[in-house]
Amino acid sequence: MSLPIRPLPILERYDCHGCGDCCFGTIVPLSAEDLARIRGQGWDRHPDYRRLKLLVGEGLFKRRYQLAKRPDGSCVFLTPQRRCRIHEEFGPAAKPLVCQIAPLQLVPLEQFAYLTVRRYCRSAANDHGRPLAEHCDELRDLVERNGAAPRASQPPPVARGQRRPWKETFVVTDCITRLVTDSRYPLIRRLVHGVEFCGLVDRCRLQGLDGPRLAELVGMLEEAAVEGAGDLFQRRLPPGKQAMRLFRQSALEYLRLHPKFVPERSWRERWRLVRAAMAFARGKGPVPLFRLPFPESTFESLERPLGHLDESVLRPLNTYFETIVTSLRYAVLGRRGWSVVDSFQSLALSCAVAMWILRLACGPRTPSVDDTKELAMLLDRGQEYKPLLGRWHRFRVAILARRRELGRLAVWYAR
Repeated sequence: MSLPIRPLPILERYDCHGCGDCCFGTIVPLSAEDLARIRGQGWDRHPDYRRLKLLVGEGLFKRRYQLAKRPDGSCVFLTPQRRCRIHEEFGPAAKPLVCQIAPLQLVPLEQFAYLTVRRYCRSAANDHGRPLAEHCDELRDLVERNGAAPRASQPPPVARGQRRPWKETFVVTDCITRLVTDSRYPLIRRLVHGVEFCGLVDRCRLQGLDGPRLAELVGMLEEAAVEGAGDLFQRRLPPGKQAMRLFRQSALEYLRLHPKFVPERSWRERWRLVRAAMAFARGKGPVPLFRLPFPESTFESLERPLGHLDESVLRPLNTYFETIVTSLRYAVLGRRGWSVVDSFQSLALSCAVAMWILRLACGPRTPSVDDTKELAMLLDRGQEYKPLLGRWHRFRVAILARRRELGRLAVWYAR
């Protein structure tokens, strides 16, 4: 039985304005129906596509396919006018289902599915368009026609090896949502509250606790997390050397997701990436920019305080983190096998990375709201980027969490 669809309690807006951002750097997996439809469209006979690779397969036994990309990272079907060629030739219903839905996102839970919006889209990042509540009926019809209506999902583990029913999982995720959306505190403080809470949860044995006892424990951990975060902000100590090395490795992964980054598929680019990885590991001297239009900087200069940022400048990041936490997208989608604790800790690390990249992107000038919108787009792309979903990144986050460096990193780069 399909789940009812409902929007978030946080107002989100979206309508397509034809920017084409969703056609850059986005993985488009194809269902069997999508694959049959595209193969039946005769692109192998089209003069513009006869010699182009249109599909990329993966998997040895059960082959899965996705749309191929051009060297600049754009979809193979994107025209120079930033229009979808499939849409132009055959209409919107001929596109893969992912493309028809994007950037809208369904997050299936137990009794309903949240409808939210991916902020890699510039229109979504700007909150341009109708409230998402007005998209629910249209989206429901679309997914039901394509046999993709949302079904009840299994709850992720709360912590490693601690899987609970949805009712008890919600006790933990609701607490994280309360902490991150608590408007009495600035964004970084709220995320550090969440980091402290997740660290406490990870050290507890939740097995055997029934609903009321679990709720009582979570309430105590919530209070302790808010109190424990105060010391981090009072002392503002720099992270350790190993923590900084792991942090810069994550920053390098995210940097290539910036909306202004243009990928290049060549051996020269691979060698450039190897040299950049070595530079990021050292953390000294000039920062490799990958042709990004940023001012030249050194790793040392990016450790300087950023200074006070107006609330309006940080609003795109506030909205991104509040919506991804409220929808549970960070915990339910993408990271197979990750616990709620793992996923939130990774999310908190991404905020510290964003503040580091903000220094890099702006140099000596004052950051603007356009800068933080691009950061929200970058972070959203990271939610489906394989290097940030795999075992190595999970291991990286676990080490930082175990050494209590995640909160320190967030506090340090919020200076």
